[in-house]
Amino acid sequence: MRSITHEVLTREVTDWHQQGLIDRPLLDALLPRYETQGRFLAALLKWIGLFALFQLGLAVLAAIAALAESALLAALLLAGVGVGLWRFGVQMATDLQRRHPFTGSVLVTASLAAAFGTFMLLNIALNGDADGRSIPTILVLTGILSALTAYRYHLRWPLLLALLLLFHGLGAWHAYGGHGAYFANIQDERLMAVAALATILLGLWHERVLESGPLRRCAGFGGLYLIFGLLYLNLSLWFLTLFGRPLDWVLIFTAAGIAQIVTGARLHDARFTGFGIVFLSIDLYTRFFEHFWDRLSAGTFFLIAGSLAMLLGYGFERQAHARSPERQP
Repeated sequence: MRSITHEVLTREVTDWHQQGLIDRPLLDALLPRYETQGRFLAALLKWIGLFALFQLGLAVLAAIAALAESALLAALLLAGVGVGLWRFGVQMATDLQRRHPFTGSVLVTASLAAAFGTFMLLNIALNGDADGRSIPTILVLTGILSALTAYRYHLRWPLLLALLLLFHGLGAWHAYGGHGAYFANIQDERLMAVAALATILLGLWHERVLESGPLRRCAGFGGLYLIFGLLYLNLSLWFLTLFGRPLDWVLIFTAAGIAQIVTGARLHDARFTGFGIVFLSIDLYTRFFEHFWDRLSAGTFFLIAGSLAMLLGYGFERQAHARSPERQP
């Protein structure tokens, strides 16, 4: 088989996976048949070069704006870059021959990130500073723009950005605290949990109903809603159990983890099962930390935690083998 045929088939299989037409196991089964040697390194070098060129261009624009000491000039320059990325990205993503769909989707997403930066710079130019009250509005506005773009051109990357911006606009934030430490918080965990639960239900409906009918070209969108909903639901419930919160939230968080495992088993959906197992483990470790960290030495604490984890893993593995049907010779 010629190398160009290998390249075309590899690109098509990868595109199918990115569009949600095939799952990861099927991609892993098909890709080795057509992937050529050294293709990964060539693609990596290509993306590193594009990233470096993009960063150098932004550095030049930032230097011009800094020398001019004008946030408005910086906003105009960034808006021009965003419009250019948008045009090229849309052309690539909607190309009938589908030669560069992934690159086009990435460029469109980068243009939406540039739109967020433009809104921020315009706010600074008009108000003199980026106050905390305007940032959530800009996040939600950019998220809505990203969602509209995703549904208009059937691109999943802009929808991923939209969900990230919308959830952070509702009150999720993070910051670097120095010395390698990061902090995360949610302004209203109860509100975030309700929004996340609604997102999970929307994802199930989107995936099982809409993507089989009027929105079949938006395959994979429901999965994004589902994953983000599960992530922020569990994070919200986890945060509600920290720092001496009432026992009721601990019980709710534990019940939610068990319910996700049961739901995943009933629906045969590994996403529910995976999130349930991970956050139930986090719940157990958090309770263990709260009650025994100050009572035991660090070595004893981690020895007991590791031993319990190994015993639980061994028990679950034996249970899985006991329930699996015997293999026929």
